[in-house]
Amino acid sequence: MIKSKKEYSNGVVTVVYEPDLCIHSEVCFKGLPAVFQPGTRPWIKVEEASTEEIIKQVQKCPSRALSFYMNGPERTDDEKGQIKAIEAGQKVEVFKDGPIMMEGPITLISSNGQRKVLSSASYFCRCGASKNKPFCDGSHKEIGFKE
Repeated sequence: MIKSKKEYSNGVVTVVYEPDLCIHSEVCFKGLPAVFQPGTRPWIKVEEASTEEIIKQVQKCPSRALSFYMNGPERTDDEKGQIKAIEAGQKVEVFKDGPIMMEGPITLISSNGQRKVLSSASYFCRCGASKNKPFCDGSHKEIGFKE
C-alpha cells in the first residue's frame, strides 16, 4: 500500500494528513468545521482558525491520520510530521534556565512512596537549589542557573 501525505500550512504550523490512516471518525470537522471541510478542495483550510485551535483539534484525531509540526528553519524534511500526540490533558514544558512545568492532572510519587494528585500546573526544580524540592522556589535565579 502506498502511503500518501498531504500538508497544509498557515506559516506557523503545518497540518499533515495521511489518508491511509483515516478512519473517518468525523472528530476533526465536528470539532473545528471552519478548518476541516470534507468534500471541498483543499479540505483543510488552516487560515480559518488560530494555530492553537488547530493544534488542539489535530491532537484529538483518534487514528493519527492528522498530525502537525511547527514550522521553523531548524526542522529537516525527515522531521516533518513526527509530532503525533493524542490530547491527554497533560503538558510538560522546560523553561530556559528555569524549572520544568507539568500541567495536570498528574500523580506525584514522593521518595517515600506517598502519592499526591496535582490538578493544576506544577513547577519542578532543575537546578537543585530549591528549598521546597521537588518544586521550584525561584532559587535558580539566585544561583544563576544556566542550561
